[in-house]
Amino acid sequence: LKLYKQFLYRLAAYQVMASLLHALLGVCQFSFLEYNDSKYTACAAVGYLYLAAAWMKVTFGCWITFHLFCFAVLLKNMRKLEPLYVISSILVPIVVSSVPLITKSYG
Repeated sequence: LKLYKQFLYRLAAYQVMASLLHALLGVCQFSFLEYNDSKYTACAAVGYLYLAAAWMKVTFGCWITFHLFCFAVLLKNMRKLEPLYVISSILVPIVVSSVPLITKSYG
């Protein structure tokens, strides 16, 4: 069974990988429960990556919804936009998540 050959299954696999990253980073956050200045950089890095992974889950979900709408309602196969789906689902969350990191406005 080679499901990776079908575009929608690949999009779902990308979302599952983003969910796995999100879950692993959620577990990593427990190591920073006792906040002090010596762990500030590591805590900020894990928080940044956690937020980026959460946004990646949302953007992949939006692209899956958009693709299913185009396929079912508009009867168009948007398979050629896979690079756009993947690149925007990774870069947009990284940029959006960096705003609190740059301005140091957490919480």
